[in-house]
Formats: sequence, C-alpha cells, structure tokens
Amino acid sequence: MKKHLCVLLTFLTLLVANPAIADPVVVPSYNYVVAKLGAYFPNSNDLNGYSTGFSGEFAFGHYFNPYIAIELGVGYFETSGDVNVVTPHSQYISNEKLEVVPLTASLKFIYPINIYVEPYIIGGIGAYFVDSHIDSYGHYGGLSDNETAFGGHLGGGINFNVAPNFFIGVECKYVWLDPNLYGASVNLSGTRLTGNFGVRF
Repeated sequence: MKKHLCVLLTFLTLLVANPAIADPVVVPSYNYVVAKLGAYFPNSNDLNGYSTGFSGEFAFGHYFNPYIAIELGVGYFETSGDVNVVTPHSQYISNEKLEVVPLTASLKFIYPINIYVEPYIIGGIGAYFVDSHIDSYGHYGGLSDNETAFGGHLGGGINFNVAPNFFIGVECKYVWLDPNLYGASVNLSGTRLTGNFGVRF
C-alpha cells in the first residue's frame, strides 16, 4: 500500500508540472539544507510482519537552476519483527531489530508551479550501513551482524515556500536494498514517507 502511495505521489508530481500553468521562477538561493522526519514502511516478503519504524534524514542540496538540483543526505531508519532462529539442536522465535544508516546522492527534477509551490521527483543511489540485532532467548545468546550494501531510491515530493528562504513539504521515496546478513541475502526494500523542513541560503 505504501509503495503504491509513493508511486501515486510521483505521478501527481508529474501531473501538476504543467508548462501551461507554470510561471517563470527565480531561485532566491542556490543552496539549502533540509530535515526530513517520518516513517519507514517495510514492503518486502522477507520483512513480512515487521513493524513500521522511524525514518529521518538530513540533507544538503544545490540548485543548478530552478529545475534541477543535487542532494547529498545522511539518514537513519529502522524496523523490527519476529524471526525464526535455527540452531544446530533447536529453533526458537526471537525479536530482530534492523537499523540502517544511508549515505545517499540524489538528483531532483523540479517544476515550480509558482513562487509558492514546487513539486519534484527525486532518485539516486547510496551506501547503506545495515545493523541487525536478535535478542537472546533462554540460555541462547543474542546474535548480531552488519553489512554495507549499495541500493537505490526513487520517489517524489512537493515543497511549499512559506517564506523566501524557508519551505516545508512532504516526500515519499521507495528504497531498493538487499544486504547480506547471517550468510543470506535479505530484502529490506520499503517506503520512506517524511515531512520536510528546509532553509535556503
């Protein structure tokens, strides 16, 4: 469901980007910083039953012109759920917490409707530092593993300029990510939905 919401938001971004209604816009400042706070929704079968977790990001961006920008970000998202742990002599159900720190580079294609409304699509790649921790159970000790994996993301959003150098907005990105944990590939793909608060300078 959240993946479809992300696709819908991207489609609406393209739909409202109609040249017939767009006015010429001059970017007041070509750099910006933005904080993105929201939630991560795991969508893969490997994370079936895992909970919605926190998602946050802090990014620096640069406009090349009013329609194209590059964005470098560092963030965090998490999820947790029950996992079946198999040992040489038995198996048991325990809780796994997955924490991910992404370092990403994104390209934004923007179509400012007017001086107040700025829809965009965003896509890019990144390095994802993934950490897994499985709780201990009885006399069994806890398990942990970590992996650095590369992944991609694609989505859309819209900014509202509430002052010449201050904006708020909403963004939805779908992330493709397949790290190797405990000797097996795990699909951590999911949707990051955030509210954004930014300053241009």
